Amino acid sequence: MSERNRRFLSFVVMQTIEGRSDRIKAYSIGVDVFGRDDSFDPTVDPIVRIEATRLRSALTAYYEGAGAGDRIRIAMPRGGYVPSFAWSPEFAATVGASEAAKADQADTAPTATVVIHDHSGHSDPDAELRGELFTDALLLLLRKARFKTLVVPPAERAAASGAIQALFAHPGETYSLDIAVRPMAERRRYSWRFSDLRNGEVLASNFREYVARAMPCFEQIDDLAQDATKSITAVLAMR
Repeated sequence: MSERNRRFLSFVVMQTIEGRSDRIKAYSIGVDVFGRDDSFDPTVDPIVRIEATRLRSALTAYYEGAGAGDRIRIAMPRGGYVPSFAWSPEFAATVGASEAAKADQADTAPTATVVIHDHSGHSDPDAELRGELFTDALLLLLRKARFKTLVVPPAERAAASGAIQALFAHPGETYSLDIAVRPMAERRRYSWRFSDLRNGEVLASNFREYVARAMPCFEQIDDLAQDATKSITAVLAMR
């Protein structure tokens, strides 16, 4: 796969897993990936269409060769540039497409460790409650996705805090998931950032803002936790 192919694929995959697939347009690709200036017109300059055709061919060749054993396949359907993700035919045929997720969850060995740290403003009871609900939703979904999960405890829990600090000192395949719920007038901003503890690299992040209601909206929190878990799973599959 050429360097152009890699830049193109990296751009569309990262935009998708970070919840910005609406930005994946011919214009943004031409400017952000291929260095065209602000006057770029995709109806006049066909570079994006040409490179998309080449990328589709490169992906096909990869999965027929070196990537034949990959469980997850990335594709770029014709007519657009937003990538799709699917189990490989071989893996789906082996365990059954409907059983693929169950097969992963049945594996007792966790894929990696995720340490969740809630940075919500604890001086604000509403933000603190929402942060706890967000943490609970993430814990449930990450465990279902076969991650070993830990939560950074309050400072007064010295033994647990010491264990977390030891893990930070020797992270191995350990990742940090920093979350926060911030009050913003009548709104609340929910944010998350997923980083590799070994080098500090931020691998994925996103945020959403909701109008505050008398009670936290559980569906909104669960939906954001689900999107975060999908993004984390997808970005680690690319590494």
